[in-house]
Amino acid sequence: MQIGNRLFPYPVVNRNQALSDFKDNACYKLAFGEPDYPIKDDRHDLVLQDIYVELVDDTLTTYVENGLLQPMLVVESPESVFRQIYKLSLIPQTIFIPLNSLSGKVTISSYLYATQNIADYRSLNFIEDFEGIDFDLNQYDIVGVDDGFSINIEHNDLADNVAESIFEVIRGKVTQKYLQYEASKGESKIYIYLPSDRFEEYSNVKHSRYFMNIFMGLIVIPVLVDIFNNIKEEFRGYTDITDVIESYPWFKSVVRAYNTVEKNKLSMEIFTGCGALEFAQTVFNNMNINAIQDATNMILKGGEIDGED
Repeated sequence: MQIGNRLFPYPVVNRNQALSDFKDNACYKLAFGEPDYPIKDDRHDLVLQDIYVELVDDTLTTYVENGLLQPMLVVESPESVFRQIYKLSLIPQTIFIPLNSLSGKVTISSYLYATQNIADYRSLNFIEDFEGIDFDLNQYDIVGVDDGFSINIEHNDLADNVAESIFEVIRGKVTQKYLQYEASKGESKIYIYLPSDRFEEYSNVKHSRYFMNIFMGLIVIPVLVDIFNNIKEEFRGYTDITDVIESYPWFKSVVRAYNTVEKNKLSMEIFTGCGALEFAQTVFNNMNINAIQDATNMILKGGEIDGED
């Protein structure tokens, strides 16, 4: 939430001095501690490390310490329709914001508001126009503003897009016990069949970014390894990768993914010379190994995987 040049019927301290009703020696602004990279992501969260409010005004500081004023952090991502408010303090803390909730332009701002009605609000740092005047604040009135900054969040949807263009997961027969697949010539996709009860569980979590790596490791990679080994045997002696694409149209997405990850054009020589397991992991940018970290984080944090729209 950015306040901009909105006018208030009482003095407000603004990080932008041109909009502040306080003298130059007073300030209210977002600040970070000592880390070299205070804003980073750990593949699951946008991490704001050691973030706090720098407040220079004795009156406002006393109000904060007494709980009459509360600094807040506002994180907004219009593209993903996300808006969340976090409590801040004068002491550094680390805030984790789920990356799967953010997309595109993300605005991070802060304001200081009254937690209850405050009578006779005044400060020695009021500019000349307000000197010697007492104000009555109502609960939720904003008295400090830092419009903050914006960052851009771009998700790496390579694996999502490749999986979507290559695979279709289908409910198997009631009597099915094992993972099965069909990769017939001329088909545009590989069809993976899951046992009925496992398919229900898969359907509940398939839209979660947290689940994507685990999905790759448990379902996609084993199927691809088997298929790649079969294709290598079938096309032994062939020199043109387009021969594979002509027989298996979905392989075109594999070629594109390899080119994107390796920044190199896939040739038949590279494909046949690389182990099927290594090649399958390469196509999905090693996401099955990342699944180990994802599973560990969920277990240690006690989190559950929920489906997301």
